[in-house]
Amino acid sequence: MRILKSSLIVVAVVATLGLGWLFDQAYEQYTPQNTSPDAIDVLRQLGENLAQTADKSPSSKEFLSHWPNIKQYSLVLQPANESPLPQSLLEQMKRGEPVLLETSKSLSYHYFLPAKDEILILRSPLLNKGANASTHYLWTTAFYLALISIFLLWAYPLVKQLLSLRAAARAFGEGKLDKRITLSSISYIHDIEVEFNNMAQRIENLIADVKLLSTAVSHDLRTPLARIRFGIDTLQEVEDKDLRQELEEQLGDDVDEMTSLVETLLNYARLEQNRVEIQKEPVNLSNVIEYCIKRKKSDELKLSFINKTNNQAVLADNQYITMVLNNLLQNAINYGRGQVLVELSQDKHNTIISISDDGNGVPAEQRENIIKPFFRGKNRLNQVKGHGIGLAIVKRILDWHNGTLSISNATALSGSKFTITLPFQH
Repeated sequence: MRILKSSLIVVAVVATLGLGWLFDQAYEQYTPQNTSPDAIDVLRQLGENLAQTADKSPSSKEFLSHWPNIKQYSLVLQPANESPLPQSLLEQMKRGEPVLLETSKSLSYHYFLPAKDEILILRSPLLNKGANASTHYLWTTAFYLALISIFLLWAYPLVKQLLSLRAAARAFGEGKLDKRITLSSISYIHDIEVEFNNMAQRIENLIADVKLLSTAVSHDLRTPLARIRFGIDTLQEVEDKDLRQELEEQLGDDVDEMTSLVETLLNYARLEQNRVEIQKEPVNLSNVIEYCIKRKKSDELKLSFINKTNNQAVLADNQYITMVLNNLLQNAINYGRGQVLVELSQDKHNTIISISDDGNGVPAEQRENIIKPFFRGKNRLNQVKGHGIGLAIVKRILDWHNGTLSISNATALSGSKFTITLPFQH
């Protein structure tokens, strides 16, 4: 919207002031003026000379009789006490200042003759009358046409962008969830287009997540429910005390599994609906990584950490960044063979954390789906418990921090490599 406001101000200023100045210059250059200042000065000087001569002559009427009978120019004598002019103008003439009056057809200079107590009136036609009203109308029309043309040229991209936005919104409302607006850096409504694309992407993600949630619920809940149903039926027929206790323990485990799944669903829904408050503060990632590694150390694991940075802090929520690192470390432990390498580095704009394991890696065709909720990789699936929600939570938290998550093959080890990029935020 800032581009829209600034461009509107620029167009308004340039169009009004710029065009006004341009047309003034053209008008003065190519159009004769309605009244020539030089001609008026000549006429004024002529009237003053005539007034002085008439005032000094023995008979002013005899002086006027010698004036040529020309219709365009005429001299008239009028007694001062009979003049219809207001007193203020009479006082002005008596001070020696002529009075110029203009009508739609003529100009008239009025001079006071003190010796005769009369007023000499010199009438002349409007000077340079060739610049008639039609010429003024023509220039005025040209000015407004140019002004309208500039505003239409400015408004055309805006109208086009608004129509594109309307078409995208209509298509999106009709179910075409992949519809997006092609962004342009010079668009007047760039911010609105970005927000629309973000909204569309979020809605598409939400609908995709709902589908995944429904699939996961129907799949993951069906098994423990079937076991509970079978266990209850069996429990009613068993009389052996030890067997009944064993069945009751199995039922308890199935209930715990269902409870865990429901809690997982609720936690993810809470993250998805943005009901959390991110409290960013300077976080030393080196300390956080060492803390997470310390909690997961054991005799069966070899956890290594290489710090290649100057320990520059990043703005982040310490609690959620710790959750991200714990999830990725646990994922590397679950799908590796006991060796995990964590590297911390940085470039000009970002802090980079990479976590590598010595497992079988993530197939390229699964890397895009593995960060979706309730999607679990096929690698060692039977040996790892969970609901496939850890990486989805990681992705969501990184989105809050304007970070990214990428998956590739590890170079130092034989398995997969998960890379986090967090921008420096001031």
